Amino acid sequence: MTGYGLQLQLLWLVVLLATSGGEASFLSHSRFASKKPIAPSVIIYQQQQQQQRDENSEAETFTSSQQEDWRDAKILSSRPACPSGKSTIIQLQVDAATHQEYTMPGQFVQFRYKDADPIFLAIASAPATGAEKNCFEFLIKMAPRLDWLPEALVEGNTVQVTGVMGEGFPLEDLGNTKKIESIILAAAGSGIAPLKACIESGKLPSSPQNKLYYGEWKNDDLCFSELYDSWKSDLGVDVVPVLSRTEDTKGYVQYVLKQDGVALLASQSPETTGSILCGMDDMVEACTLVLTEAGVKKDNILLNL
Repeated sequence: MTGYGLQLQLLWLVVLLATSGGEASFLSHSRFASKKPIAPSVIIYQQQQQQQRDENSEAETFTSSQQEDWRDAKILSSRPACPSGKSTIIQLQVDAATHQEYTMPGQFVQFRYKDADPIFLAIASAPATGAEKNCFEFLIKMAPRLDWLPEALVEGNTVQVTGVMGEGFPLEDLGNTKKIESIILAAAGSGIAPLKACIESGKLPSSPQNKLYYGEWKNDDLCFSELYDSWKSDLGVDVVPVLSRTEDTKGYVQYVLKQDGVALLASQSPETTGSILCGMDDMVEACTLVLTEAGVKKDNILLNL
């Protein structure tokens, strides 16, 4: 038998074993091997790893055009955003051109200090505010993996940011084309930053039913708490803190959103109810499900990414 004929026979044996469910040691690590049940924990781990690879790939693609677009910026002030110290608020002075690029709540920049890997930060101040000093406000969550932040977030430091990114939340559509009369906002953690910009932009529909569901671990982790009263009295948005790590916890944002009767409220006027969401993927997906099951159109649920 020729060498070519032997190769054909060996190939046929591989296909025959694979399609018939036969076991062979040389197939045990190949894609032809018979499949055995995989533990759920392994599946979850594999999904998380794949999601992280996808996010890294998306981030690399997204930032490829921005890699050379770094601009110096000066930290004008830096202070704890909450009693726990879990987050920090900074006022950052940028150049006039960068400040003018910010036109819609929900837009963001990349931020870095010295040779540290950059992070994405949503702008917490509303567009057109801080124009006299070309100033942006940011809410930054302090995390162990970002061990360079305490050194960076010091008044007077020079850091670097990119130009303003993303399209933000198309707030004009709420009143113009979508005819939205009431709005439900939901945020988790630092996701409250771009929603603060939405509230203070003055572009949300005016309604006594407007609410912001804001999730944190504990009461001491809540950010911008000094603004809640004025958001309600002056801007018509009532803040509902959702604490997930307290003795009397009601769960996460998506659960409280449903328990609080918002779904029922939306079901009474789904055509004129809109929502703006910002937080972890699980929260956003779960809140979207609660709202759409109540009849809110998915097109009326705004995301900044």
